[in-house]
Amino acid sequence: MTKFKIGGTIISAGSLVLAGLFIWGLAAGEPWRFWAIAVPVIIGFLAALGIAFSIGRLMSTTEVQDTSQGQPEEKKEGTTSTTAS
Repeated sequence: MTKFKIGGTIISAGSLVLAGLFIWGLAAGEPWRFWAIAVPVIIGFLAALGIAFSIGRLMSTTEVQDTSQGQPEEKKEGTTSTTAS
C-alpha cells in the first residue's frame, strides 16, 4: 500500500469516527448537544480565519512590479463614431 492510500484510509476512518461522535453528541443529551454543535463551528471559524490570514500575509509580502515604467503611454484621442444608415 502506498503512503497516498494509507493517508486516504486514515482520513476516511477519522471522518467516520467524527461523524459517529457528532451523532452521539446530538443524541446523548443537553451538555453534549451544545459541544457537538459548538466544536465544529469553532473549528470552521478558526479555519476560515487561518485562510484569511494566509491570504493577507501573501498579499502583504508579494512584490508588485510597476508595469507603467518602460511602456509608452497610450494616446488618448477624442472618439468619434459614425453610424452608417
